[in-house]
Amino acid sequence: MATQKGKGVVFGVTSTGFAFGATASGASALGIEPNSQTVRQEAEITRFKDADGDDVGAVVYNQTKRLTLNAYPSGTTLAAANTANNLPTPGQACVITDGTDSEVAGNWMVESCEKAKSNTEITTFTLELVNAATGSGYHDDA
Repeated sequence: MATQKGKGVVFGVTSTGFAFGATASGASALGIEPNSQTVRQEAEITRFKDADGDDVGAVVYNQTKRLTLNAYPSGTTLAAANTANNLPTPGQACVITDGTDSEVAGNWMVESCEKAKSNTEITTFTLELVNAATGSGYHDDA
């Protein structure tokens, strides 16, 4: 655990739970340990112009949040880590627990994922998740 001295800063990844499944209530926890994450806010923007071609306004819509999560599969035993070594499926719901970062906590959908293996490193996952920036985000199937 890190010890801070001097000015306080936000340090480390604070997400503690990742449940993947068709529904939040029926989801299974995936034994992964996050080691980095990046949150992006995105939107589609349609600009409109005056007679001179200068922008005079815009319509902002389809606001979304995207999360890139880098993690590694783990467990309390080697057998548990091997069980966690399966990627979630694109389209699956993902509920993230994070008591510190409200931009990360909540309902997400797996958009893409990849696994990297090497004979000199641990196995790592890169998960791309998406969430509607407005409303409750992705959750149980409709």
